[in-house]
Amino acid sequence: MRVIGLPCPHCKSGVKAIKSRTMSEMFKEITYRCQNEECGHVFIAGLEVLRTVSLSALPNYEVKIPISQHVRHAALNQLSLNLSTA
Repeated sequence: MRVIGLPCPHCKSGVKAIKSRTMSEMFKEITYRCQNEECGHVFIAGLEVLRTVSLSALPNYEVKIPISQHVRHAALNQLSLNLSTA
């Protein structure tokens, strides 16, 4: 699996994740170091769960993740189709 990264905001060189810290089930902080030795920038970025695009078959009901508008719209359409054929 490919690790999600981003370029250094200053010099646009590649960065390497050097550590991470779980803040909650929905948010993680990742510390990055620029690979360009002349730059040397170290920064923290956030990785956050934003919304659901495919419902889990094993949901944890204690975790509240918003459902994307696209999924909500598709589910409502499917529900209305099922009700009209019943």
